[in-house]
Amino acid sequence: MSTRPLPPPEFLRDDPGPWSIVSSVFSQSGRPGRRRPLPPTGLMLSPPPDVGLTLAGVEPGSPVAGIGPVTVVAAAREPALTLAFDDDGAVLRGASAGVRRAWSVPDLTLMQEERPAEDPAAAIPPQIHPAALGDGDLPGMVADPTGTVLAAFTREGRFDVLAILREDRSVVRWVRGVRAAAWSPDGLRLALGGPWGVLLAQAREAPPEG
Repeated sequence: MSTRPLPPPEFLRDDPGPWSIVSSVFSQSGRPGRRRPLPPTGLMLSPPPDVGLTLAGVEPGSPVAGIGPVTVVAAAREPALTLAFDDDGAVLRGASAGVRRAWSVPDLTLMQEERPAEDPAAAIPPQIHPAALGDGDLPGMVADPTGTVLAAFTREGRFDVLAILREDRSVVRWVRGVRAAAWSPDGLRLALGGPWGVLLAQAREAPPEG
């Protein structure tokens, strides 16, 4: 049996808008017992949420990934329930049950994988009830580098949900199937993770590198 790692998954580049779902999560939520090939990993259009909060949507001209439109630039197969960029933005680190990993940016090539004695995912805060998203401090919330919005993690039925919220708690994005997120230090990249793997999205209005 080959021990060569699987190649990166195919991925969808397009941003379907503020209300979306991870494609592989959508596929797996179909009828039980039906085996069908998984689609490319990415984001697909999904209905807006009904959570009693103002639905602000994205700002087309924002240079911050997720606040404005994004383009998905890379994907990885390894699951991630936590995510964080290094200070220089060149490495993305994450954890799932029993495993720590590191990926290079922007290609998401797996650089490191270790299994520490203590579960690195054990301290992940529980998801927030949707009715509590309008409260003050939200356990596990992640602020973007500009302090304009924050990412919070909730559930909607059987779906994990990433909610990107403004200070007034209006909803910028509602991404079903996502359990972890992190912004690069410059705010130009947004990493999304879950049991299905990792996506790296880049702000569509990002200035060219160099």
